[in-house]
Amino acid sequence: MMFGTIMVSGIEMLSKAGFTQRNITIAALSLSIGIGFTAASETDLWHIFPDVIQSVFSTNVVAVVFVVSIVLNLVLPKNLEIK
Repeated sequence: MMFGTIMVSGIEMLSKAGFTQRNITIAALSLSIGIGFTAASETDLWHIFPDVIQSVFSTNVVAVVFVVSIVLNLVLPKNLEIK
């Protein structure tokens, strides 16, 4: 129930922002990278990073998704429509 509510809230926010190609790309990449880092956390990938990074990101994959979303928002061009 909790995860379903969070997912619906995210879709609602995306619909308010508009279903542009740019917004869908940011959401899809963020979610897929989050899933990948969830799997990487299980394989103890985080031991190569400093303790501060480990404590923030290894137990909280949502933080990784947040950072990826912010970076993609800053990097991707504002007009990302497919022609």
